[in-house]
Amino acid sequence: MQVCDFARSFVTFVTCDRANNARIQVEARCELTADGATEEFLLVASCKSEDTFAEQNLFYVPNYDFCGIFSRDEFRLHRVGLPYDPDAMDAGAIPDRFQEVNIALTIVEAELCQDVAAVVAATLANRMLIGRTEVWSADGNKRATIEYPIKTMNAHEQPPYFQVDTGPILLPDFLSDRPPIQAFDLAFVAWNVPGWAEFVIQQAIPANPDDPGSSALVGHYSAVRLMDADNQILAYD
Repeated sequence: MQVCDFARSFVTFVTCDRANNARIQVEARCELTADGATEEFLLVASCKSEDTFAEQNLFYVPNYDFCGIFSRDEFRLHRVGLPYDPDAMDAGAIPDRFQEVNIALTIVEAELCQDVAAVVAATLANRMLIGRTEVWSADGNKRATIEYPIKTMNAHEQPPYFQVDTGPILLPDFLSDRPPIQAFDLAFVAWNVPGWAEFVIQQAIPANPDDPGSSALVGHYSAVRLMDADNQILAYD
């Protein structure tokens, strides 16, 4: 079976007049199928807001977290600052924002871990682990296959059992009426059996829950969602 080697996969966006080639590692990918058509979306790693190529004082103050989601045709730039504005995103067609976007995915062969013992053995042998989690809408009309590197794995030798806890990943909001690239949540995923997965989703929460009069918000992974799922773990060297 083939999987993405995330450590060697990148999205490079080229700004106007080729002022910057920003190469960012891919964190996760999602194949979303709706109405019989499948489209791939890529989440790239977070960085911090910066004055690129300045002589000094490189980080903006106040600073914000920056990451992006890309398809072959569209982009979404996601910012988490203080206070947090859940609508602080830019989204649209790639030519409207960038001179070009280059996607370079490294695909490798991996073997499916057939049972719990195989997962534990691959973990303790320090093999590269890739998770695949398939989820679907309540009516079954939309499905998503989420693929991600397993950065944190908990394993017990005898008897063998394990638990995935990793992220961030792309989790589609099947109930949203927004365009698909705007309807993804950032989440972490945890699971220890094939048939369900639990997600903790980034959302806006009060900066000070003890002060009901405050309107300041922070972005935090705090909304927990349990979903039926089909989970797999694949390993390679």
